[in-house]
Amino acid sequence: MKQDDEIVQREVFGPVVTVQRFGSEEEAIAWANGVDYGLAASVWTRDVGRALRVSNALRFGCVWINDHIPLASEMPHGGFKQSGYGKDLSMYALEDYTVVKHVMARID
Repeated sequence: MKQDDEIVQREVFGPVVTVQRFGSEEEAIAWANGVDYGLAASVWTRDVGRALRVSNALRFGCVWINDHIPLASEMPHGGFKQSGYGKDLSMYALEDYTVVKHVMARID
């Protein structure tokens, strides 16, 4: 796989995984964040420090470490960038369905 391959750049739904060799952690993060989508990502490593550092740097709505797909209903699920809108499946979704308006009037 190359970074500019369509399968790497697009948001693909289904049992698909791409594998790319990277030269440094910074390069891997830049490649991951360098796409137009950011629904979900996985970090696979035995190094807990690296896993936490990389997951923090990734601009995705959900990042799993050494796993992929499980969701907790208490946590928001939604993407970054062009991957959807809002944070479904949680109390954060209520904000998407609520309109808050502040109205003030002087009545003499």
